[in-house]
Amino acid sequence: MDPITRALEDIRAACAPAAATGVLADYIPQLKRADPAKFGLALASLDGDVYAAGDADQASTIQSVSKPFVYALALEELGFDAVEQRVGTEPSGEPFNAISLEPGTGRPANPLVNAGAILTTSLIATGFDGIHACLEAFAGHPLQVDEAVFSSERDTGDRNRAIAHLMRAAGSLAAPVDETIDAYFRQCSLLVSARDLAVMAATLAHGGRNPLTEQQVVKEETARHVLSVMAMCGMYDAAGSWMVKVGLPAKSGVSGGLLAVSPGQFGIGLFSPPLDARGNTVAGVQACALLSTRLGLHLLHDPAAEARSAKVQTTVPAPRSKRRRPRAERVLPQTVGLVALRGDMDFAAAELALRTTQALDVDWLVLDLRAITRLHTVAEALLKALPDQVEATVAVIAEHAFPTQDAALEWCEEQVLGERRPVALADHDLLAELDEDARAAVLSLATRRRLAPGDPGLGENDTLLAIISGRVDDVGDGGIVSRLDGEGTRARQETSAFALTRDAMAALEREHPEALIGLWRALAAWMSPTPALEEAL
Repeated sequence: MDPITRALEDIRAACAPAAATGVLADYIPQLKRADPAKFGLALASLDGDVYAAGDADQASTIQSVSKPFVYALALEELGFDAVEQRVGTEPSGEPFNAISLEPGTGRPANPLVNAGAILTTSLIATGFDGIHACLEAFAGHPLQVDEAVFSSERDTGDRNRAIAHLMRAAGSLAAPVDETIDAYFRQCSLLVSARDLAVMAATLAHGGRNPLTEQQVVKEETARHVLSVMAMCGMYDAAGSWMVKVGLPAKSGVSGGLLAVSPGQFGIGLFSPPLDARGNTVAGVQACALLSTRLGLHLLHDPAAEARSAKVQTTVPAPRSKRRRPRAERVLPQTVGLVALRGDMDFAAAELALRTTQALDVDWLVLDLRAITRLHTVAEALLKALPDQVEATVAVIAEHAFPTQDAALEWCEEQVLGERRPVALADHDLLAELDEDARAAVLSLATRRRLAPGDPGLGENDTLLAIISGRVDDVGDGGIVSRLDGEGTRARQETSAFALTRDAMAALEREHPEALIGLWRALAAWMSPTPALEEAL
């Protein structure tokens, strides 16, 4: 078990008993059916890794945790000034369902109490469909509505309906009450897990970019506005105590969900149904406090440290890509270097990156920008100039270049190797372990194959395929495709190859068993091409 998952498991074990002091939400009848023993935690990094413990995949309705994301959508559609005219950004100091509106205007205190959330929902021009799509983008996958909970909320939601009528009477709510309330109840009835909440929180932590899908869901400025309001108002009348003890923007819901955001680092999602008197999950709040203490997450723990968070990490030579290659291509004649930038990139950090890369003696350079949490204008200018300031050819991992480090590394390797000639079957790695007689036996049984793009890599009766030129999935010139690669392999371009059928393998087993052993040894070396394995074989 990795150390992060182990830490989550330890925190879950320490905080699970606290759930016994809470009670299930009872004003929505369907929520009273929740299992009070369920307790899940998840942490999502900005690189898309998700660590989970306990019941992290248990689905429950999102309830009030939906509010900051609908607020984000309203900010995207209307802009901050227009939204603030309709919904404030001040802590209310009152319970989440308090009937409290600004005298004279009917404006709710903030978008994270029920009144503010209802009004925010009314601002979305596309209604529930737009809200649904937005929350799915934050979660990174489709979300379903719990129709039973929706019906339960609609049948018992008189207080929320009353709040809407009061705002309608005051003039702050312009949309029809029933239409708005139905959309609000539906958004609260979307099913999410602690894992989903962690990813949604990580998207806010990542400046609005989903770490799993890499979609820019909302602008960085929008994410910052939302986090600011969450820090002040996300935990209702417990917001002050929360900020002192935990110190992270957060949002809770009466189904037991809770998310917290460590800006520029990761997102946290929790689920435990029993609630305290303020409507916050008991075990979830305690778990966040423990996480914050153990990991030093409080936003104000050391402001100076945040300014020093930028890092420039170099790796020379860079690691090899994951692409399997023939033996002749495993030792590259030119050096590929890797430079990874992370954190808050200001002028000093960008200047350090420039100096570091200029000092590297490499022919090809992979520049990884994915972990930059903030890029100052002057730093952006320096980084744009970097390719012209170094002698190496630069492959940039960013939105409009290479999506992953592995893709950039493979591209560099392909540039180093250049155009290759087709490999003769007699010189192919598949025959590398065979003596002259065994090689002749295999050559006599091999069947020529010519594949067009989209053709199956292996025929119905084929066991092994030796590629002479072209590409089958990720296997190129000089490579081997076997049944171990799966039956769904396809040629990606015009491909010339030789196949060994089941009948050919059976003939080798009868007449040349030593050749068959050599083929399997060559295949094993191909599948795991490490020096240690090659020596052992």
